[in-house]
This record gives sequence, C-alpha cells and structure tokens, in this order.
Amino acid sequence: MNILLVCANGASTGVLVRKMKTFTEEHEKLKHKEINIDATSIESLRNYLQSHKIDVVLVAPQIRFKEDEVKEICSEYPIGVGVIDTQHYGRMDAASVLKQAINLFKSK
Repeated sequence: MNILLVCANGASTGVLVRKMKTFTEEHEKLKHKEINIDATSIESLRNYLQSHKIDVVLVAPQIRFKEDEVKEICSEYPIGVGVIDTQHYGRMDAASVLKQAINLFKSK
C-alpha cells in the first residue's frame, strides 16, 4: 500500500511520515507488509501522482479546505482520499492516521 500525505508545503507532515514509518516497522502485524509512506505539497500533488502509484491520499487538517481540489486531482486514479483528524495530527498519532489510511484503502 502506498500512502501520500498532502499539506501546504510538504514539510509539516514530515514528522508524521517518520512516525508512521517507524510504527509500521515495529508493529508485529504490519512490519512484513509493504507499506510506503511519503508527503508532498498540494502544489506538487498532480506531478507526484503522475510518477508514483498511490493508493491513499490523506490531507493535512490545516488545508482541509482543499479537500475537494485534492479529490478532483485524484479522481483520475483509483485513490482513496480523506482528511487527517485534527487531534490525531496534533498529537502526531501515527497509529490512528495509519488506521485511517488502511480503512480508506479497504473501502476504495
């Protein structure tokens, strides 16, 4: 599964991406699965999707107002799109954000 986090400039989600990667490497049920996690800016999203296979896009809460734009950009691909819960993002709760991504992946 390939997960992409989208924020205003791609930098603020970096900490969350690292925490999510660490969580998947250490979690007994996930460490043997191929889960790739990355981040990009909203401005780079279209180009990123053209050169990478992505299954799930999660929008950072500070740009939740761009959710419709993200969905429109992703509509060309079989991608699940959601907005990261503000509390999960604020706490950098990697487990909860990863669970959201997995649920989106399963429901698409």
